Amino acid sequence: MTVHQAEQWNWLAVEITEIRRCAEAGDQAHDRLALILLDHLVEVIVGREVNAQLAFQIADSVIVEMRELRDSGGELDEQLSRLVDEHVGPDRRKAMDDHLHEKTKFLMQRGVLTAQEREVLDRLHQYRNAAYHRDTLEPDLIPELVVAYRVLANELVGRHKPIAWTMASSDLAPVTTPQQLRGRLVEGVDIDVKAMARRFHDHAVKRVQAVFAAVATAHQLLGINSSGETDASLPDDDMARMLTGLTDVSKHLTSWGRQAEGLKSKTSSLTGLMIPFINLDRALSRIEPSVRRLDMILDWWEQRRIDELRGK
Repeated sequence: MTVHQAEQWNWLAVEITEIRRCAEAGDQAHDRLALILLDHLVEVIVGREVNAQLAFQIADSVIVEMRELRDSGGELDEQLSRLVDEHVGPDRRKAMDDHLHEKTKFLMQRGVLTAQEREVLDRLHQYRNAAYHRDTLEPDLIPELVVAYRVLANELVGRHKPIAWTMASSDLAPVTTPQQLRGRLVEGVDIDVKAMARRFHDHAVKRVQAVFAAVATAHQLLGINSSGETDASLPDDDMARMLTGLTDVSKHLTSWGRQAEGLKSKTSSLTGLMIPFINLDRALSRIEPSVRRLDMILDWWEQRRIDELRGK
């Protein structure tokens, strides 16, 4: 069979080569590019897997007729009734076209992804958005995410069963088949979950310690006494409200510390490590903007003090 320009894989082989080149460069800029390219590769593979799953479903119009027959009291055999119930209609197909999390939900329901894989993939996509759209991703975290994404993306490439791909064409370039892409993403990668657990642990501990320090500073600036009462003479302004928000997370600090320490023991699987890290990361991400803002204010105050001592 000769199929021209159907599910091209050659350009994905080029993209995988670029991912490896960027990931092996060893600097933050190339790690960021690798993360963005990995996310694009995963979106393409996930999209093609969805298309493969939907390729042979019955036409919408036929499903409508079968459903009307069944609703009016007509009988369908068990297989036809199941096809009616599992049919993916135009509204859901549109939602899947627009959103990755809808695609991963569908693939989880079809048994292509596990619930843990889906959660990790969806969160990695959010990390990519933080790096690509908002530039808010923790720089020290990016190389760890690249390794995790390479492993999971390689799993997706390996299990994808395409409907068709280019077998021959007038193009003189060699044709790439899906099977030739399997394993390429992780060639030369030391997939040691224990080592990854240590790195995610170190990253999480550093972030929790930063929150600890910010909360302690907020307590001091608010003049909170041993009874937990704030100095009543302080103004009710943005600064005071930010500091109060920091002190409000005091009750979570011990739990966050335990979660960060516990990451060292999450060595059974990559997803088993990523899920607790993602949960901790979500909690920390809600308070870290205030931590960074406080750091900036303290730096500004310190610079003002130095300038005054110098007579500027």
